[in-house]
Amino acid sequence: MKSLRVLLIETQNSNKLSLKKKLLNLNSIKLIITDAEITNAEAIFKDAGDRLDVILFSKQISSSAILHLTKIFRAHNTIVPIFILSKQSEAKVPRKYNKVGVDDVLNIAEINTPLFGWTFMSAVEHAILKKKAKEYDVLYHRLKATNDSLASLMHEINNPLSVIRLAMYHLEDPNLPVGKKETFLKILLGSLEKIDIHMKELRSIRRQLNFEKAPSAKILSIKPALNISATN
Repeated sequence: MKSLRVLLIETQNSNKLSLKKKLLNLNSIKLIITDAEITNAEAIFKDAGDRLDVILFSKQISSSAILHLTKIFRAHNTIVPIFILSKQSEAKVPRKYNKVGVDDVLNIAEINTPLFGWTFMSAVEHAILKKKAKEYDVLYHRLKATNDSLASLMHEINNPLSVIRLAMYHLEDPNLPVGKKETFLKILLGSLEKIDIHMKELRSIRRQLNFEKAPSAKILSIKPALNISATN
């Protein structure tokens, strides 16, 4: 049986107990549920956000609270799926929710049906795959932009290097007049200054790559973001 760790956000204790009971009795899936309310959801998420597989808002939570909390959750974690339980089916996530990062709206009326566990699991996997595809796309464009910048810099560095080689060739001539020697020395110094400027640009690119190293490593990790364990 597959296991998912869920942060359930519910305001009323009576509804919370009933909802938890239904969720814990789902077929083919085991949910490990952590309770939260609007007032403490952010604190609980910060404490356990990296160990969660799903965030689930009950139908009792106001839209303003969902929007506010989702923005906070998304600021800390771009992968974990966020679902809303609703009294009615939605063909697609309403625009206001989709804009802040809600992944799906599930019909709570179906929670007692045998298919709800499968629907829930499918929604989780679909949300994660969709986000990973988007992050791969972002990473690809970042790497492409970096590659283009490096190619341009290599060209810009090669130009003054060629000038330096030419200047050094002439400066090796012991019979070179003083006036020309001074001219070539000026050319040499000017080319070195250009290379120094390009080296600063290279260091800037390196800093950017180091800054993005952590999220990139997370994106490229072979281990899936979804922490699903199999139990007998």
